[in-house]
Amino acid sequence: MLDMGSGMGSGIVVEETSGTAESPVGEAAIQYANGQPEAAEHLLKGVLTADDRRPWYMLFDLYSIQNREKEFEKLALEYAMRFEASPPVWQRTGGNADKPKQAEAASLELPGLLDKTAADAMRQGIEAAPKNATVRIDFSHIAMVDETGADECAKILAAARKTKRKLQIGGVETLMALLQDLNRATHSREVHWLLLLELYQTLGQQDEFENLAVDFAVRFELSPPSWVEVQAAEVVQTKPAEPLDDALRLSGEITPSSEGGLQQLRSYAETHDNVLADLSQVTRVDYESVSQVLSVLMQCLGSGKAVILRGHNALIHELFRVMGIDQLCQLAPRHPD
Repeated sequence: MLDMGSGMGSGIVVEETSGTAESPVGEAAIQYANGQPEAAEHLLKGVLTADDRRPWYMLFDLYSIQNREKEFEKLALEYAMRFEASPPVWQRTGGNADKPKQAEAASLELPGLLDKTAADAMRQGIEAAPKNATVRIDFSHIAMVDETGADECAKILAAARKTKRKLQIGGVETLMALLQDLNRATHSREVHWLLLLELYQTLGQQDEFENLAVDFAVRFELSPPSWVEVQAAEVVQTKPAEPLDDALRLSGEITPSSEGGLQQLRSYAETHDNVLADLSQVTRVDYESVSQVLSVLMQCLGSGKAVILRGHNALIHELFRVMGIDQLCQLAPRHPD
């Protein structure tokens, strides 16, 4: 917690006092910072209401850090019902790094043109992955689809479905919107319709499949494919592009025993006119380390430097507020306030 006032001729005076929590949410942030996640979780579960989204976001981030996807999804359902709004999407953010990664054996990022070459690379990637592994396919970059690429891609997805391959699909909205535009054209091609039908089948979107199948039959005077009950592919968020800036990017835990992150922050602050630190990959800031973060921020404030801390999780954000860091710099957390 900080007390800020004016000094005679010296500008801003910042007095550091001990951080105290004014609510269970703040206490949970301190418990987590002190390395007591179980106690933090217990406190947060006791204050889940429709009036304050902070404990919800803190629990979401705690489950992501601990790789507890089932608890995350259960909380997401409760959140959607309580707020009548879309919950955060599951995305593992550190923690349990020594656990074997069985969920994703291959990650295939398709280029801007979906042609035979791209389809061949997609087929080879799926075939090279172990049979019981999940394959992630990123369609987000596709801007053009030729007939051969559409035909091959539809066949590959159909084959993966028939062999019960586990798929994660990212950026598929981009490809489906492109195919919908192509299908509305006067001289639309049958293969583009078939690829869109296969995408609906792969994603388990039966209503969209059935509606398009009727339109296909009318348009081409052909029998459309039939719907098959299979396990749908999982839709995932594609990895956001790295920001094109000179931000300091920190990761892991910031603790007294891991001086690296704090030293990087000090060095960066000394060599830059303004400070922009990306904390999106930081899982925890230890309570004892906050005083050192405050020291760096006070030096920046005294030098007239602007400071932005961005991307941090809700647990860290609440800790920053309890400790008064929001009075010294601009905070741009992962979740909105």
